[in-house]
Amino acid sequence: MSLIKNYLHANMNDLEMLTAREQLMEDIDCIVESMLENVDIDDVDKETMITSLCDAVCQNFPTK
Repeated sequence: MSLIKNYLHANMNDLEMLTAREQLMEDIDCIVESMLENVDIDDVDKETMITSLCDAVCQNFPTK
């Protein structure tokens, strides 16, 4: 487990971890949408990117 994951698991309770994880996924959505706003990319591809990034968050920061 990485140093960051060790710190998070040691210093955050489950509710805090879920809240932080949800906020991170919302941030990912906003960042991707804003960065690709003027880029000629299909909405399906944009959603696929957001979904893939959020899936990685869930996979790497699971609850106990």
